[in-house]
Amino acid sequence: MAKIQNISEIHPTLGFTEFDILEKYRKSFKESELGRLYSVFPFDSISKEVGLSQHRLGRRSCFTPSAKIALMVLKAYIGFSVFRDIY
Repeated sequence: MAKIQNISEIHPTLGFTEFDILEKYRKSFKESELGRLYSVFPFDSISKEVGLSQHRLGRRSCFTPSAKIALMVLKAYIGFSVFRDIY
């Protein structure tokens, strides 16, 4: 039995509505305020500029360097901070 490496290659041929919902979500995200903000930031260049690297010693990270920058932007966008409640 062949192993499926990438579901995105076969999803147009599948008749599941979950994929339609995913496509609608992606489209609505791109049209949203947060999606437009995401499209403006060059996350890969910023992560390289600040020196974030995928290959470091120690424990492997769950997030890519560009995803870490995106999370920092998201935190600023929603006004979330762990230190907010302390002061």
